[in-house]
Parts: sequence; C-alpha cells; structure tokens
Amino acid sequence: MSDQLTDLLALVNDIIQAAIVIFGVAVFLYNLRHSVRDRVTRAFNSLLFFVVIVFFSELLVTRAAVPLSAEVWIRLGWIGIAMVPAAQFHLADALLVTTGDVSRRRRILVRVWYTVGVVFFSMALFTDWLVTNLVPATYAPHLSTGQLFPVFALYFLIISLASISNVWKARQRCVTQTTRKRMTVILASFMSAPLAVFPYLTFSDDPDLQISPLFWLVVIIGNLT
Repeated sequence: MSDQLTDLLALVNDIIQAAIVIFGVAVFLYNLRHSVRDRVTRAFNSLLFFVVIVFFSELLVTRAAVPLSAEVWIRLGWIGIAMVPAAQFHLADALLVTTGDVSRRRRILVRVWYTVGVVFFSMALFTDWLVTNLVPATYAPHLSTGQLFPVFALYFLIISLASISNVWKARQRCVTQTTRKRMTVILASFMSAPLAVFPYLTFSDDPDLQISPLFWLVVIIGNLT
C-alpha cells in the first residue's frame, strides 16, 4: 500500500512540475515586454527563469533512460538551484525599493550574490567539488554531496532568510491593505521556494533509498505554493 501511494504521489509531483514549467514559461514570456521598464518585473522574471530551469531539469531526470543522461540534466539543473538565492534577494530588494527603502548596499549585494551563484553552478557543471557521484534512487535520482556542498547549503540558507526578512520589511512598509495582501502572497512564495528548490536528497548517497510518502507530500505542498 505504501509503495502504491509513493508511486501515485511521485506521479502527481511530476504533473505539478510539468504545470509549473508550462505556466512559468508563459508568464516569463508575457512579462518580457514589461521587464525592461519595471525593476520588480525584471527581478521577478529572473527568479521565475531560474525556478523553471530547476523544475524542467527535475522533470527530465525522472524520465532519463540512462544514468549518464540523468547526471547531465541534474548538473544543468544546478544553474537554477545556484542562482535562485540571488534572484530572491534581487526581487526582495526591488520590492523594498517600491516602498521607498532604497539601499546602495543591497544593490551591490545583489550583484555579489549573482556572482557567487555563477561560481557555484560552474562548480556543479564542471567539477565534483559541489556535487559528485550519481545516486540512482527510484523516482529521484540525484548527486551526492561534494566537499563544498555544506558551504553552498549555508549560503542558500542565509540568503533565503535575508530575502524573506526583506520581503517582510517591505510588507510592513505597505500603506494600503491591498498592497499588504499582495505582499503577504509574495512572502508565502518566498518561504516556500527553498522548500521546493533546494536539493535535499543530495545529503543521501544510498542508491536503495526508499522515499516515504511524507517526503513527496512535503515536496508537493512546496511546489503548489
């Protein structure tokens, strides 16, 4: 019974990921014409682009016929994983600016975090420092941790928390009830993004790993949010 439930939840997760990719690409393309003029839209499109890369690669990994193909797609997915924290911080800064809180320091940090993200995904693509051997777990093949993965995990956590804190500040600075409600929705998305994007399975190097239904439920809730 547990195996059947796991199979069902894994399928549901694949369907949700496919929907996120389709919807995400559509919104990204729709927003392109506005992103040149509007800083928030530009930052949102950046975040959306990297999130779509993560979900698209994960979707292809579950359908990969050979291990080598799965590893290639997982490593390419790190382009999104590594850049999501910087894109979150970028969007949080843009939202604060709309409330009148302009900071040169935050603007510089946006560039710094994007640079750090490029360094991390370059490691994931071309070296084994960040992630290494493929773990062919059923429904969720993934790479195991490299020597520098704890550094990335700490970076991901700190920047995600800083971004959430900045969105909270932006929400507190909202004057009208309508804008506060919109900021609350954005805040919920910011809190769920780390849950849906961070590669938690990387911590396990067991090829016979049995993923519980509870894990899939958590992932599905994060993806839906």
